Amino acid sequence: MKTRTDRNEIDEAALGAYLRHHVAGSEVAEKIARSLLERELDPEVRSFLERFTDALEGERAFVMTALDHLSEGPSLIERGLGMATGVATMVKDAAPGGAPSDLEGLESLAVGVWGKRLLWGTLKTLVTFHDDFRALPLDDLSEQAEHQERELVRLRQRSIAASMMRQSDRD
Repeated sequence: MKTRTDRNEIDEAALGAYLRHHVAGSEVAEKIARSLLERELDPEVRSFLERFTDALEGERAFVMTALDHLSEGPSLIERGLGMATGVATMVKDAAPGGAPSDLEGLESLAVGVWGKRLLWGTLKTLVTFHDDFRALPLDDLSEQAEHQERELVRLRQRSIAASMMRQSDRD
């Protein structure tokens, strides 16, 4: 079903697919963050990742709310979540040693957060065409993603030496 407006129509199937891809990306980000949390980490990185995984769950709930406003059935959402698990497994299996390095993991999360910022911007634009999205705290979510991205880039920068230099070079 398409939502009609004075100016345009929203293709709800396309929007649903777009949102499901972001749900899948969120699942992958959570898997990467949890994989990093299984390691011995700098306390600052650990603290950020713990807050980040909590935030991902809440953000994903907002995307699911947006999906609920579309004529998409739960089976499509479940397929998206299944796809996320598959992608996360591929990412883990493709990395040397079975998991990305701290640098690669933080970098992947930063790229994902950039995508999330684009998602919130897209939904802000679509509020004009789909009133149901007005209930989402898109300004707060955008600000949170901006903060997450800055923090991830800073933590990633700090991890370069530890990830790329031989032990003797770091001593």
